[in-house]
Amino acid sequence: MSESIHGHEVMEMILTAEPPLSRNELSEAVKSRFGDTPRFHTCSAHDMTLEELLQFLDRRGKVVEVDGVLGTSRGQICDH
Repeated sequence: MSESIHGHEVMEMILTAEPPLSRNELSEAVKSRFGDTPRFHTCSAHDMTLEELLQFLDRRGKVVEVDGVLGTSRGQICDH
């Protein structure tokens, strides 16, 4: 099993994407960067798929989807 990736790396991908990414585009970008079956963690949750991570971040208001594209802000990303 590969090493778990912190969710802030995915949030950084969302933040810096030009143009902004849809969920499907983010999924493809994540596969390209981290492989076919990456697992993710945050400061308070572990062993998540990308979809589980996005749901987790959405529930906390850290990632939003508007008009089919994902967004976040620098202030939502932890710095560790």
